[in-house]
Amino acid sequence: MRSLKEKTDEILNADFDVHHIFKEIVSKQSAFTENEEIIDLIFIKRKHLDDRDMKSPVKSSAKLLVATTHGLVFAVEGFKEITNNYYGYRMKHVYYDKISSFELDICLLQGEFKVVSNSTENPDILTEFNTAIYYQEFEKFVENVRQKRIEYNG
Repeated sequence: MRSLKEKTDEILNADFDVHHIFKEIVSKQSAFTENEEIIDLIFIKRKHLDDRDMKSPVKSSAKLLVATTHGLVFAVEGFKEITNNYYGYRMKHVYYDKISSFELDICLLQGEFKVVSNSTENPDILTEFNTAIYYQEFEKFVENVRQKRIEYNG
């Protein structure tokens, strides 16, 4: 299992494979993580139709899921260009005291992670992942989030 520093370094040292806002989040230069400590993170890499050819069309966007001292930050890259460094993205910050439940569903090679807040029936965060690659990372992440959620309400 990789350490938080190794996960962070992987994102910060990557070239064009990693969205610029992801680098700002893990270096705590984003408004979403500016005054928060990062506890754990999962970076789900972008998938191409042909993973051997990185110029093939994108099948699924890269995602970043970060557990901080105050809550969860979820970012999904987009591909609409805004400036030279920034491309479109979607960002969500869910505070621990707003989380009513989270669910880790693992079935064969397909996993799903959901977070639901007090104010909605639909998940605030929903991401699918390949369990062959991210299984252990998600188990550890859920353990860390659960502990932080209990501490936050305790």
